[in-house]
Amino acid sequence: MIFMAEENQNEKKGKIIVIKKKLLIAIVLIVAALITAFLLLRPTGKMIADDSPVLGNGVVNVVEFSDYECQFCQASEGTNQQVISSLKQTDPNWEAPIPKIIEEYVNTGKVKLIFRQYPVHLNKYPALAAKCAQEQNKFWEYHKNLFENYDSLTVTDLKKYAVDLNLNVNQFNDCLESRKYEESIQNDSNDGQGLGITGTPTFFIGSEEKGYEKIEGAESFSTFKQIIESKL
Repeated sequence: MIFMAEENQNEKKGKIIVIKKKLLIAIVLIVAALITAFLLLRPTGKMIADDSPVLGNGVVNVVEFSDYECQFCQASEGTNQQVISSLKQTDPNWEAPIPKIIEEYVNTGKVKLIFRQYPVHLNKYPALAAKCAQEQNKFWEYHKNLFENYDSLTVTDLKKYAVDLNLNVNQFNDCLESRKYEESIQNDSNDGQGLGITGTPTFFIGSEEKGYEKIEGAESFSTFKQIIESKL
């Protein structure tokens, strides 16, 4: 009887050990699945490319993924008054963020504005032209022309803006016609997709040290101001 009792007890201990091993294996598999999901779902795009145009030298980055033909991008830049009027009907206090960011934060040495090309329309020539102007250190001036003349973005128009800014026209035209910076623009788009961008404009505000917060769409300057202040 004693022998049978010991045998049953050993059998129970063996079952407990087996159960514990199965639980341990299950826990390991769950942890591995969670780690794999995290690695697959985490943002994989690069926030700032080596050739991204940068305005200012502040400690907080405002990274803008945008398209010259996007109406809400134009409104965010302070152009396209029709869209701005529509936004103000919803929010009378709405302000275009980019001009205010430049005035209050870039010009005062607090923010760096970084522009990344994210053309969602078929016409990639405005983005290519902006990169060609960047080659001659006139990105921001040319960029401003594109947003101010958003309804005139044919190749002929793009070449005219180069003349207006006294760029080396032959160099610019060769650059544009050869689509020299197509790979650079594609890299911007790939990074944007890796960062989870689904439309334009999309902004990331912050730094590597303090992390980034994301703004999607044509939000008012007040939204940007609140986040920028929290990152300074």
